[in-house]
Amino acid sequence: MENIKIYHSYGKSPIVAAICFIVAGLCNLILLILEGSHNWISWLIVFLLLGFGLYQAYLYWKEKVKKTPFLEVADDKVTVNSAKSWEISFSEVEEFFFTDITKQLIGIRYKNDEIQKTKNHSIGNKDEISTYRLSMKPQELLDLLNQRLEAYRSTHA
Repeated sequence: MENIKIYHSYGKSPIVAAICFIVAGLCNLILLILEGSHNWISWLIVFLLLGFGLYQAYLYWKEKVKKTPFLEVADDKVTVNSAKSWEISFSEVEEFFFTDITKQLIGIRYKNDEIQKTKNHSIGNKDEISTYRLSMKPQELLDLLNQRLEAYRSTHA
C-alpha cells in the first residue's frame, strides 16, 4: 500500500495570522492614544499577538510550502510531525481509539505497559494524536489507522 499523507486544513490560518497582526497594531494604537505614552502593556499585547500570528504563519509555511504532512501513515508505522516529530510502530500498538467524546484526540494503546511509559516525554503526549483541523475527518482517520494496523498484523503474524 502507498503512504497516506494528512495535512492540517489551513483554510483560515493565514487569515487568523493577518487578523492577529491587525489587532495587535490597533490595540497598540488605541493604548498609545489613551495613555499618551509608550505603555509596556501595549507592547506586551503587540508581542503576544504578533507571536501568535508568526507561529500560525510558520505552521502554514511548514506544511504548505515545505510540503511536510502532519501525519504520514505507512504500512508499518505512523509518523507524526508536530512540534517534535515522532513515530508509532504498528508492532508496538494494540489499538487506536478516541480518547474523548469530541473525537479531537486518537489514543494509542500499546501492547506493553513499559512502552507506554517510555513514550510519554516532556514535549507532547506520545499516547495521543490530535485530529484538530486535519484534512481527513477524525472517524476516517481512526478507521484508516486501525485498518493499517490489522493489515500489518495479518502480514506479520
